[in-house]
Amino acid sequence: MREILVALAGSPNVGKSTLFNRITGGNVHVANWAGVTLQRYEGSITYSGRRLRIVDLPGTYSLSARDLGERVALDFIVNEKPDVLVVVADATELEKSLYLAVEAMELYGKVLIALNMIDAAEKRGIHINFDGLERSLGVPVVPISALKGIGIGKLMRAILEVAEGRAGRKEPLRVDYDGLERYIAKLSELDYGNYPARWAALKVLEGSLPPENQEAERICEEARRDLAIDPLSLIIASRHEFVDKLVRENVKRVRLSGPSLEERLDRFLLHPLIGPIASILLISSAFFIIFTLNTGFPFNMILRFLGMEEASEMIESYSLVGLLGSFFDMLAEASSNLLSSIGLNPILVRFISEGVIGSLGALLSFVPILILTYVVLGALEDSGLFPRVATVLDSVFRKFGLSGRAFFPALIGIGCNVPGIIATRGIEDERERTIVGITEPFIPCQARLVVLLAISLAAFSSPLIQASLMLSIYILGILIFLLSSKLLRTIMGWKELTELLMELPPYHRPSLRVIWWYSKANVIHFLRKAGLIILIMSSLTWLILNMGPSGYVEDPSNSFAFMLGNALTPILSLAGLGDWRYALALEVGFIAKEGLLSTFSQLAGSPDPVSAIRYVGITPLKGISLALIMSFYVPCLATISTMLSELRKLKYVALAIILELSVSFILASISYNLGSALGLS
Repeated sequence: MREILVALAGSPNVGKSTLFNRITGGNVHVANWAGVTLQRYEGSITYSGRRLRIVDLPGTYSLSARDLGERVALDFIVNEKPDVLVVVADATELEKSLYLAVEAMELYGKVLIALNMIDAAEKRGIHINFDGLERSLGVPVVPISALKGIGIGKLMRAILEVAEGRAGRKEPLRVDYDGLERYIAKLSELDYGNYPARWAALKVLEGSLPPENQEAERICEEARRDLAIDPLSLIIASRHEFVDKLVRENVKRVRLSGPSLEERLDRFLLHPLIGPIASILLISSAFFIIFTLNTGFPFNMILRFLGMEEASEMIESYSLVGLLGSFFDMLAEASSNLLSSIGLNPILVRFISEGVIGSLGALLSFVPILILTYVVLGALEDSGLFPRVATVLDSVFRKFGLSGRAFFPALIGIGCNVPGIIATRGIEDERERTIVGITEPFIPCQARLVVLLAISLAAFSSPLIQASLMLSIYILGILIFLLSSKLLRTIMGWKELTELLMELPPYHRPSLRVIWWYSKANVIHFLRKAGLIILIMSSLTWLILNMGPSGYVEDPSNSFAFMLGNALTPILSLAGLGDWRYALALEVGFIAKEGLLSTFSQLAGSPDPVSAIRYVGITPLKGISLALIMSFYVPCLATISTMLSELRKLKYVALAIILELSVSFILASISYNLGSALGLS
């Protein structure tokens, strides 16, 4: 029996993902939509003896193909022709969410409306005549609560009825557009391929679809001239009038006394002065808890700066990354002993224990922070807080060619650039998402902070100067992130963002089930995509560091890495770092920034990284230069792998590397040569 294809459509925050998870039971396949960076969620189930494939379309407010999400949703409906298009609407905000349903019914006949959050609507005194809506629209209207599982059985039965032709419309819905009807009729006579003629005619008049020929252009111009109004305004007004009439006839509201909790929260979070401060404090607190659980940051750094080294090390050791690191250290040692005992080649033993198992440990060390990050992002999105924070911070980021949504990747990047890059998925505009993905690594992560602290302690004796250097690097990193984002938009010729028009959804209690599904699915997707790249490149890097022209080498100065480092010293000498040991340390830092410290320790024969850095002849000027290059040159291997997975274009990753290398080297060279000219050492 043929599989039934079901597509879920709906505006953001109407509970579409909750419904998707409820129907599929978390049995989900994650991929990207063809040719774009938006993720595609798909699941298969068997219901009443029928096989159903459920596809979660991107959240959209319209089907006008004006942004990436709308184009993806529209193309899927038109080209794939699902057996059932389930439009999820918010029962507490029918005036807003029925607009998309009406537009979908104008495009497609096999539509079913799922009125979600019906329990919340009843608590707010909203009473809906579902039978009346069904009669007016000609499609099944099913009240549900995806969060609580109310009405899901009835919804599934309705899906089968629509798929089998026993319910729903045979033809698309016709809304009366009054004065535009004669122009719609003329345009409907033209050929629009897969698009329904009337719907395509409307989109041509709206300006969402380009006119097919000169005749279509002439009709559009005639409509604008005769009506003395933009057809788009008339179409939107007519649809809203249609929806308003539906709501007036089928919805009754009982007014509850006093302002609701939602209204009181919005007065606080959307306040022009208090709102941004409260939003930053709220989100920062959430992510600092994540970072502390994952690596001990920032409390480990605070304790270390205060001289409480043992307490700092204890926090790091018992953090999630510390525990994972200890486990893989033991695993590497055990595998080394086992493989040696069976007589395996010593070089192969080291490659497996250090290169392969070490790379696997580095990869899996990202799992805890990714899970925790997705949990927080999922809770923010599902609760309705995400769009409010983005809205209140939008005016600040817009000065740099970004929207308020860029705040989340920037903040997460302070802990780790990998989840910061992944968090760019929350940015709807594709070009903005690309820009933030390229410039995100300018924000120093906690791994760079560890190295920065060691450099500061080695190069300067004054605690005030040490603290000033670290703070200056962080402020500079954030400024470079913002300014380079603005510069990239200008250089690439990408127009400025339009004003952020974001519908503020009602507050919801986040669904733990959905958040867990969302987190698990995305972490598995990361391990499949970026994980393979990390494992391969980490293993190759181990070979470069441990092999030379004569084969395996114990001394790094005989390796291929040394040869490359030696070739780089003339360039680095312009920044005061003309010693092959600096070049080698920076090469190893490409794998993970902490690798700079382990390289200096290995070269100096000292376990103390501060003493090891002093051993290579660090001075205050060289310390500043090294700090600048280390903080802003190429991101770590895991970040680059994630950029390849998320940006999906090698040219953007190459641009990021070139930009970061250029900025870091220019800043370091200027600081060193300016200091030298002033007689500083």
